[in-house]
This record gives sequence, C-alpha cells and structure tokens, in this order.
Amino acid sequence: MASRRLLTPDAVVVVNVVLLIAMLGILFLPQDAAAQAANGTLLGNVRDESGGAVPGATIAAIEVRTNISRTAVSNETGNYIFTNLAPGVYRVEGELAGFKRFTREGVEVNVNTTVRVDIGLMLGALNESVTVSAETPMLQTDRTDTGRIIEGTQIAQMPLGFNRNFQGMLITVPGASRPFRPHSEFFNSQDSLSSNVNGQSRLANNVQLEGTDNNHKTGLLTVLIPSAEALETVAVTTSNYDAEFGRAGGAVTNVTLKSGTNDLSGTVFMFGNTEATVARNPFSALPDVPPTTYLQTGFTVGGPIIRNKLFFFGDYVRTNDDSGRITRADLPEASFRTGDFSAAPTVIYDPLTGNPDGTGRTPFPNNRIPVGRISPIARRILENLPMPNLDGVPLGGTNYEKPYVREKRTNQYDIKITTQLTPGDHLSIRYSYQNAATYDPATFGIWGGIKEFAGFGTNPTQNVAGNYNKTWSSTLIQEVRVGMSYYHNEALTEADGLNTSDEVGIRGVNLSRSSSGISTIDVSGYNATLIGFSASLPWDRSERTWTMATTATKLHGNHTLKIGGDLRYNRDYLLQVQGNGGQRGVFRFRGATTAIPTDTSAQNGFANAFAAFLLDAPQSLGRDLLTDVEDPGTRHWGIFSYIHDKWQVRPNVTIDLGLRHEYYTPLVGLTGRGGLSNYDPVNNTLRVAGYSEVPENLGVKSYWKNFNPRTGVSWRLTEKNVLRAGYGVSTIPWPDNSYADINYPVKQNNQINAPNTFATAGSMAAGLPPPNFATIPDTGVVPATPFRQQGFFSVPTDLHEGRLHSWNVAFQRELPGAFTAEVAYVGNRGQDIVARIDLNAGRTLGADNAGRPLFAKFGRTASTTSVIPVKSKYHSMQVKVDRRLRSGLLVTNSYTLGRGYNYYNGDSNGTISTPADIERSWGRTSFDSTHSFTSSFVYLLPWGPQGAWLREGVLGKVLGDWQIAGIFAAISGSPIDFTASAAGLRAPGNTQRPNASGKPEVLGGIGSNALWFDTSVFSAPEAGTWGNVKRNDLLDGPAYVNLDASIVKIIRFGSRHAELRADFLNLTNTAHYSKPNGSLGNGNFGRITSILSQTERVIRFGARFMF
Repeated sequence: MASRRLLTPDAVVVVNVVLLIAMLGILFLPQDAAAQAANGTLLGNVRDESGGAVPGATIAAIEVRTNISRTAVSNETGNYIFTNLAPGVYRVEGELAGFKRFTREGVEVNVNTTVRVDIGLMLGALNESVTVSAETPMLQTDRTDTGRIIEGTQIAQMPLGFNRNFQGMLITVPGASRPFRPHSEFFNSQDSLSSNVNGQSRLANNVQLEGTDNNHKTGLLTVLIPSAEALETVAVTTSNYDAEFGRAGGAVTNVTLKSGTNDLSGTVFMFGNTEATVARNPFSALPDVPPTTYLQTGFTVGGPIIRNKLFFFGDYVRTNDDSGRITRADLPEASFRTGDFSAAPTVIYDPLTGNPDGTGRTPFPNNRIPVGRISPIARRILENLPMPNLDGVPLGGTNYEKPYVREKRTNQYDIKITTQLTPGDHLSIRYSYQNAATYDPATFGIWGGIKEFAGFGTNPTQNVAGNYNKTWSSTLIQEVRVGMSYYHNEALTEADGLNTSDEVGIRGVNLSRSSSGISTIDVSGYNATLIGFSASLPWDRSERTWTMATTATKLHGNHTLKIGGDLRYNRDYLLQVQGNGGQRGVFRFRGATTAIPTDTSAQNGFANAFAAFLLDAPQSLGRDLLTDVEDPGTRHWGIFSYIHDKWQVRPNVTIDLGLRHEYYTPLVGLTGRGGLSNYDPVNNTLRVAGYSEVPENLGVKSYWKNFNPRTGVSWRLTEKNVLRAGYGVSTIPWPDNSYADINYPVKQNNQINAPNTFATAGSMAAGLPPPNFATIPDTGVVPATPFRQQGFFSVPTDLHEGRLHSWNVAFQRELPGAFTAEVAYVGNRGQDIVARIDLNAGRTLGADNAGRPLFAKFGRTASTTSVIPVKSKYHSMQVKVDRRLRSGLLVTNSYTLGRGYNYYNGDSNGTISTPADIERSWGRTSFDSTHSFTSSFVYLLPWGPQGAWLREGVLGKVLGDWQIAGIFAAISGSPIDFTASAAGLRAPGNTQRPNASGKPEVLGGIGSNALWFDTSVFSAPEAGTWGNVKRNDLLDGPAYVNLDASIVKIIRFGSRHAELRADFLNLTNTAHYSKPNGSLGNGNFGRITSILSQTERVIRFGARFMF
C-alpha cells in the first residue's frame, strides 16, 4: 500500500544525513544547556587532614581509555562537580600547592548515575603523591531513585531471548514485571519487550537512546532495539525524582552505545540454532518441532581516528529468524456443521419463533437445525474451514493444531563519532538504522483465522542524535542534545487483492484493495476470529519525533543548580482503521440469539452461538472504513522545562529539590482542515476541525498546570549505611491511537446492533450497508442524525494528562565480599489517569437499547467512546542484594512484594468494562503479581591461568577459562478476570461476570481434558443482575518459574580471545502455562490449553572473537 506524502526509505536516509550535518552547526550555538539523560555525574568534597574545606584545588577526571580529561576547581566550600561526564572508567586527581597530589584510580561512571569521590589532601609537596586504589563507591549516596545499572559486559554474557534483546534483563529490576512481547509480528518486528514497573502501565515508562526519545507514542513500544553487542550500559531508574526526566512514574531506561577508545578493538560474533535444539510445545500432538532456523551474525569495531581526540565506533548485525510454531484453535465439530446439536450441553432455540425479546421461543426438535435452514454462505465458509484434527477433546475445546513458520530478516547498524574539540568542548554524533521484513502465514491461508495478524510487513527504523558539552568554567557547564527517531511500518494481509467476501456471497465488503479478503466471522465460545484477519490490517503508519534538549549546570557553594528545557515534536501518520472488523467488516454471532431469557446456560453456550452462525443470525455487525482524507494522523508539540537543586546540607546529607513543568499542545490533524472531528453528545453533531466554527485542535483547551515537584534526601549514616527518601510527581501522557481521527470524515465506523441481545441485526446475505457520506457545511458542524449507527470518539475539551504521585524510603548497607543490600518501600498513587469509557453503553440493567443515554435522546445505538479521569494505587516492598564484579563473580538479586489496583485491564489507557457501575471495574491490575524474585550471575570459574587454583599445568589449561551465567525468576501468578455472557444484563456495552459460591479450588489439571480450577462454584447470574465476582478477583493464574543459563569456554591468543558458548533458554524446559480460560460457558472454561509464547526450551550456540 503506497504512502502518500512520505519519502522513500532511501530518500529518508539521505535527508537525515543532511540533517545530521546541519546539527553540527546548531550544536555550536551558545545556548543554556540535560546532563544525566546521556551522561553521568562525578562529584565530591575536598578537605584537608583536619577536616576543613579546601577551596581552589584543581580536580581532573581523566578517562583512562581515551585519555580525554576534564578539570574543575573546588569552590569556597570545597565542593566540586563534573556533570555531563561521558560514561567510562576515570582516574581522579586533585592538587593544590602545599599539598601532596591525590590520585584515585578505577572510578566508573555510568549514564544517569551520580558517583561521589571525596578527596583528602595531605600536607606536602606536589611532587609527592597519595594514590588511593579503592573501588568505585558501592553505595548510592547522592540520589534517591531506585532501579539498576546493567553493564554491557553483563548483557553480553547473559543468555538473552527474543532476538537477543537486552530488554529481557529488565526482569532483574525490582518492581518490574516479566518483560513481554506485545503487538503483532509486523508492528513489533523489532521484538521490543515491555514491562510494567511499580504497578504502572507502559505509558509511565520512558526509553531513551543516548538521551534521544526512543518511544512509540501510539504503540507503547521501543522504536529501535540496538544490538546487545553494541551496548555500553543500560541504566534503569524507577521512582525517579530528578526533575530532568519526564514520564518517570514507571521506569526511565537510558541505553548507551559503546564508544571508540585509543585502542582499536572489536568483536565478530555468531549465534544460532535450529529446530533440533528447540523443545516441543507440551500441548502439541505433533511428533516434531516445526522447521526453525535462527542465525545472527555481525561485528563491532571501534578505535581512534586521531589519538586522544577523535574516535569512532560502528557495528552491523544481520539476523535470519525463521521461527517454527504451532497454532491451536477451537473449531466446530463435524456434527455441528450439519446442524446436529444433539450432543450439545445446551438447548438450541429457533429465533424465528416467539417474540422479538426472545420470550416464547421453541427449541429445534431433537436439537437439530433443518438442513434447509442452514445459510448457503455459512456452508461456503465451512468448506474452507478444516475439520478438527485432535482426538479426545471435549465439545467446545481446543481441537485443532497446525504448524507454521514465521519468517523474518533484519539488518541493522550503528555509527558513532566522539571527539574532544578542545579541553572544554566535547561532541558525540550517532546514526542508527534497523529494518525488518516479516512474513507471518495465516492459519487458514487466504481465509485468515485465529492468528488474525497474518501476512507481510516491513519496518525501516532510524534514530539519529547529536550531543554537545561545553565547559565554560569550573562552575558552569552546559549540554545540548538534538535527535530524531523515525519508523515507517507497512503491513498487508495474506488475502491482499482478493475479493473473497464477494465470492462467498457477502455483499458490499470488497470495495477496494484495502478492503480485500474475507469479513471477520466472530462466533463466541470459539476463537474470537473463527475466519478473517485483524481489523487493523492493512496499514501504513509512520511516526517521527524530534528531540531538542538543553541544560545548564551551575555550582554555587553547596548547591548544584540545573536549569533546562526539552522540546519535542511528534508527527504520527496513520493510514489504518483498528476496530469493528476493519475495512472488511465483522459479523458477530452470540448464544442469546438462539436462546431464551430464562435459559442462562444457552445464553453462554458456544453451541448456541455456532447455531446462530449456521442460521445467518448475527447479533451485531459493522465495518470501519477509511475515507479519502489525505494524510490521516496527528501532530503535536511537547514543551518541558525544569529546575533542580542538589543541596549539600552537610558533608553526609544531600537534599534534592526540583520542579518540572510539562506542556503538551492539543493534537491537530496532519491535514488541518478535516483532519479531525469531534462528536458532541449534547446536541448530536460532528464538529469538523479547520472550518469556520471549529479550530484545528477541536477547541481542546491548553492545559498549563502540569507542575511536577520533585524532592529527596540522602543521608549517609556511616561509611557503610545510607538512608534515602524521595517524593515526586510525574505527568502521564496518553497515546492518540484512539482519538478524533477515527470519526467521519476521516473514517466511518459503522455499527449495526440488534434492538436487544436476543434479536438479530442484518445478515451475511444482506451484507454490509454502503458508506454514508454527508456534505460538510462551511461552519464545520455536521448533524449526526444520519450516522446513528456509526461509532464516534468524543474528546472532552478539558482533556488533560494524568498525574502520578510516587514515593520511596530506602535503606542501603555495604556488606562484606563486595555485596550491598537495600530494602525499600515504594508506592504511588495515580490521579486523573485517562481511561476510555463508552458514553452510550447501557446505564440501566434490563433496558436494552432504551438504557443507552444517546438512544433515548437521538436514537443512537452505536458506541460513543470518550475518556474520563480515574485513579490507581500501588504499594510494595523491594529488596536488592547485589555483588559487584570481583574475582570473576557478579551477582544480582531482587525481590518485590507488591499489589496494584486500577479500573481497567491491559497496560495502557484501557476501557472501563462496566460503565453502568464504574466502581465495579475497580480491582487489581491485570499484570499484578504479588511476589517476584529474580537472581542473575556471571562467574568465571576460579581455576586455570586466570583463576586462584590450578594456574599451571595441563589440567589447569583444560579446566581454566570456563564461565557460567544465568538468570533465575520465580514470579507468582497474575489475576484471572472471570466473565460471563452479558445477554442477561440487557445493558449493551457492559461486561458481565459470573456468580461464585466461594473461592474455587485449584485442581492443577492441564489440557483440554482436565480442569485447572474447580468450575462448579460458578454459575450464571439471574437476568438483570450483576454477578458477585469482581474484576481480577478471586483467583490468580499459574506462577512463572524459569532458569536461563549459559556456559562459555574462553580461548586466549595473547591480548585477543575467542568465546565458544551455549545458551540454554528455559534450561529445565519448565512449562510456562498461560492463564486458564475464565469465560463461563466457553468450552475451555477452567482449562489451560496453551503456554506463554516462545517459552519452550531453546539451546542456542554462539561464538565470539574479541580483539
């Protein structure tokens, strides 16, 4: 599908190279300059032998690998500071006439860290020196956030899954959930992993690539995933109270790539496996694993261009990833397909008998539908739907299995140049590129099926950045950052260009190439998509975000003051529909259509829903169509500013005081006139942007009140004990993938609903109605009466971002053996968090459409989505026990005991499931796990030439230079959300939950023939009443216990060495079960029939040569 007004990928590369050159000119402009985002801080106090402050001492910080140095002078209180310090290993020197020279070796500075090195000067001559060989301080003495620094060597040595993505290491961060891979193979072809941190959605997270924005605004993904081989450090901070950072309520992750040094160095590497080293899915009946080939090859290289001044680093990676997998589906039995429901557990009622509200209906004789009543369209569809191929499965269970291979090719590279222009001027520029091409076959070929997202996709991605640091004096430093992230993602279905709906007799569907293929057939109790593709396909979407940030840091007495700003511009092009069956439409078949109001079992019955399909009696149908609006999508600015003071109250007490302000301009369409429209539920009109009475931003008011105070205190009780506490407010933005650009005239969301849950709405034979167009008057105000069956989004004009109040109290202690221990209480409270709600959902139980607020006023039966402010809360205890790398051993341990609550499922601004009673939706977050323990280690075994034992001899050479590493995780299950048929509620747009006579016993059965929990305690509620089970209450799903491990043999060649390794992902091949089915009436209710995606054991071999 061709883009409109978008540059080709090659042209984009050329444009960005030109922009990169242009940035160099911008960087030299004198500006007030944000430091920690891309660099680190080194600070301390200079004192003499009596403990008095020593002003005027010259302090030098020399990066030992590049010999680049920075100097500072201690002020009148003896304090000094280096901000914007590039990550590296430093030698710190201090000198003043009349004192011996002070030297401290091996001081490691990472991104977004503050390292303290206090200097004690002793009387003597400058040609005398005192060298301190102590390690970098292990305690966090001058910051109040929590989190973890993950070093590049640790990432390189760990067994990493999901395309060797470093984000798998986020599992080691206290408060973080198990990283998971969201979205489709196309939209997330970069294999971005997400984690919910401190009970928050992904909206609260912020991912930066060397200080440059690296976030999808719409998909909540990381735009570009650098190669694990190219990483220097990954700094993850949680409960962040530095005013420099926005979106800091969850985790701020800053990724830093390696830089060149004075020594030419690099790696050549290869990792790979085939199906021979992949364990079989425990639910699969197939004797063999589907064909699999994973091969990742590449290199890194860095070194000097001009020694001590100009350096380069680059890397290239090619990944061929053909992943063999299985699809498991619930397909209708052979007898059902002929209309014979005599074996069904429920009664099938004839919808042509009785009354429109379902009363008075009579059952089909012997529970059999006459052959002549079966829809010819249903017959044609069933001819292309395979029969079940798994034996011994109960009715309605998972009875079909098929192997397939997802194919993907990825190329990526990075180029980075760093230089010291003068002793006070430092510059870094970087360009990163990644492109993945994916083919993911459909379960039933051109007929789609359960996988929904099936077809072809490409996703070229770029990230470019420049970072300039200027030291004006020993007390004034500035930084300027400019960057851009971009992706262009396209995807097509496997049925692209085919008029399949027309061929089976469903009229009015295949209007253009974008609506080619088969409509979605949704039969409750079976797969959500029995036939068809995702409503989102096809799509053409791109997003570009520019970042311009500046910070000035001033040292004055005991105060370190930072003042800065951050300007971001986002352009989001979205040629896509996402709901209501997409452009091919959807026909929904529900059990109530062949049931009666008093038979709740039939209303929940999968057999009844399939009977409705055979009879061509959908309960609802619809379609989401694109119109001819040019350049659909949105654009906006984010303008951020902050001031932060780090106050050294006493030598052992540091107080942080900061204030951050965030302003987001209201969204406007890429096409200003007609690019957005807003539904007004007060007078039933559409207000189209850019016309005389409607501004381009729809009149959404600017919100200037996002003031976020930040404060914290660090108290060094003793040399080995630190007490910290902090409080801060963060602004939580929300994505725009459901906004006023889904309304007419941009799109048409047609929804045709039955007058009540027992009636029918149209048919497949009648097809979908033609698009409904209306003339837009000069005022831009369009009466919505002709669009009563179109879904709209209504944007409140007082819409504004949510706020998250976060706090922590932490105690950290240094332990013997290079260990540290930390215990923290971490909590937060969300305020005005944005959640979606259907304004036209039924508000009165039992009233059907009459209970819809907008039906009573305007006859509207379609949904009207809007947003409301809601709350959230989270409390936890978080524990860390870590050992820094010493004598070849590195260890991290973390434990979290926590509980979070909110109003919706999912991990973004989800939808309230019970609009008729909003408080019924309050419950645990869907990703909440009460207990989480992780442990990681890297250990170079202590024998052989590099070890403590067997340093000589043949045995030492054989047993020497072996290294083991691993990550162990034990995480308790997350809550099961039990649901039931909402037919008896007769309140459209509300979710029903069952009744339970008590907490169900966990039986532990696995598979289609065994129950994981006791289902006998559940029953369907009486008509017109709510069930007594609350959202995410009653029972948790299975726990997750996993061990990834690796073993490495190091072969040395002088200063060079090679590594031969084997990575064991899920070493013990422990089955990681998905949650059991929690839908009352589903054939799999109470059963576990799948495992978490890509969690079978994989043995992957690798080799790395390092020079």
